[in-house]
Amino acid sequence: MSGSSYKQLKVIYHQSGNDARTRHESERFARTNSPSSLHWNYRVHGQPVFVNLVRELSEVLETIWRKELDIQRQWALLPGAAKNHYLHSLLISEIRSTNEIEGIFSTRQEVREAIQAAEHPGLSNGTLRPYQEMAKTYLLLFGELDDSRVRFPSTLSELRELYDQLLGREIAEKDRLDGEFFRAGPVSITDGIKVIHRGAEGEESINAGIQTMLQSQQESAHHLVNALVGHFILEHVHPFYDGNGRFGRFLLSLRLTELLSAPTAISLSSAVLQQKNGYYKAFKLAEEKLNSGELTFFVMDLAKILVDAMEELLDSLVKKNSQLSIMREQVATLISEDPSVDDALDEKESDILFLLGQVHLFGPRSGMTMDELCQVMGRTRRSLRSVTVRLRERGLIRELKKSPLVFALTDEAIELVGIAD
Repeated sequence: MSGSSYKQLKVIYHQSGNDARTRHESERFARTNSPSSLHWNYRVHGQPVFVNLVRELSEVLETIWRKELDIQRQWALLPGAAKNHYLHSLLISEIRSTNEIEGIFSTRQEVREAIQAAEHPGLSNGTLRPYQEMAKTYLLLFGELDDSRVRFPSTLSELRELYDQLLGREIAEKDRLDGEFFRAGPVSITDGIKVIHRGAEGEESINAGIQTMLQSQQESAHHLVNALVGHFILEHVHPFYDGNGRFGRFLLSLRLTELLSAPTAISLSSAVLQQKNGYYKAFKLAEEKLNSGELTFFVMDLAKILVDAMEELLDSLVKKNSQLSIMREQVATLISEDPSVDDALDEKESDILFLLGQVHLFGPRSGMTMDELCQVMGRTRRSLRSVTVRLRERGLIRELKKSPLVFALTDEAIELVGIAD
């Protein structure tokens, strides 16, 4: 069966006329017993879920691996400071997007401040900002904090702990969990008129579904397929009263960081937001009774969304690496140790301009603190103080804040180093 001619079981049923039931059952049997089919111990409408590794799906998965290699090559070209700032920019978009998919609107400023508070909790005097715990948990995806990097949960209790860590402060009192690990009561999703999905009922059923999802992530093959099927199972079980979508996408990103690069893993929600209707349609098709538990099209649709996210990320990295190269060459032309050369920069001055240029290019902030400059450059505040004074006097950097002291490039410097828009 080729990918291009592979149809939903529902479509085959409706195209088969008087022979619909027989044709449908025959095709379902052929697919579930095909050597190319994968199976999970989970049911939809009483039918065990499965994925058939048809050609079109295999091609999409191959595209993901190829693009990941291109992304890793571009990522490796970036200096450390650029990587850090770009990850933060991607993280802001990820958190805002995953919130917005659920109708929760957060500003870039709110999320940026949440990330800063998560990185420097001592500066907030013990006051937690909105999304601070969420930001902290996302930062743990790529080991940005002193805590050990967060790992994909392997038990029900670990998954519950991760949910509390990610969303504990964002969940309303009425939606607090009342079961041993998850919800004890029923939950349903409506489109405003009718119920479109009911989560698994009863703690035993919920626990069994989540256990299947966790076990699927420990399989030794078909990692991407298992990651996407696991996402479906968690959302279908709907183990929480609130936050299923946000937690599910975080968990998928967490799994993807074990398979792909961090920039790829935290680019998914932005693409889902852009294709929100297609994302929800994939779930709807997977839950169609006549599709008999087949998740081939669900996996294919989500894999294509991931490809779109990777293409956008790759385009951005190529563009930014080009701009970075121009800036590096331009800054190099400004360096001279000869004091008789007008407007020449010494090494420390050029290093500061290059670092602040990276902040300007990669965001999400506008500048760097004096402490950050010292840390990255391996210099003391005393040795850099006179350097920043000279750069300010020449109109190349400006103070954004005095406490803590934060520097950014001036418009003149942005043009001088070749990164003006």
